[in-house]
Amino acid sequence: MIDVVVAYPNSDSLTFDDVYYADKHTPLVNHLLSQHGLLYLRVHRCANEQSPYYLMTHLGFDSLEAYEAAFAQVGNQLIEDIGNFTNIEPHIHVYNVIDQRDNSIH
Repeated sequence: MIDVVVAYPNSDSLTFDDVYYADKHTPLVNHLLSQHGLLYLRVHRCANEQSPYYLMTHLGFDSLEAYEAAFAQVGNQLIEDIGNFTNIEPHIHVYNVIDQRDNSIH
């Protein structure tokens, strides 16, 4: 499994439209990528101002090939939308998931 992290750097010059991101961009990402193997989408906002990242989105795919194929198909549409909610270029990190546990109480 692959976890793709799209991280928006925190800075004094950062502008970020949280409403647009939640109401428009995240649904767009989910809609487009779910047609190409997206397993999960998780959005994390940093809990303190000292964090190097303002917000991070985690996208899960079965494999690196699945991620690359998905972004080859719809990546440009997603990248073009970034300017609608922020002035910062995100950092994209791709990780192999080596362990996953969910200890949530249901």
